[in-house]
Amino acid sequence: MEYKSISSKLPIDELTRFKDYCERKGTTPSSLIRELIKKEIEVPVPHSVAGNNRIRYNKEKDNFTWAIELDNGVESEVLSNVSPEFLEDLLKIIDMGLEERFTFLGKVKEDSVPVPSNILRVRNE
Repeated sequence: MEYKSISSKLPIDELTRFKDYCERKGTTPSSLIRELIKKEIEVPVPHSVAGNNRIRYNKEKDNFTWAIELDNGVESEVLSNVSPEFLEDLLKIIDMGLEERFTFLGKVKEDSVPVPSNILRVRNE
């Protein structure tokens, strides 16, 4: 098997952080880069997949786990040991972002959905 090298330029602070990370992980930069590249190219990942968010409350620890359950049954944990305060803040920020989007779209009615503007252009011509 023939081998070739690849390279990438990084800002010095990112390079330093990467080398420190490799040292803490007990690997070399080239080994980690090779591992990351293989991981990316061996398993093709679609841009979007179907699934739903799942939030589970742990009564004993008074915290939450956030996971995504795909339609094919595979579940992937996004965050664990999430505090109630974090979720409350996240909810507030999400509401603010959605409200900004609704204002931009001109959404007034609760049951309105975004309509592709090119549909309206074709009809008006």
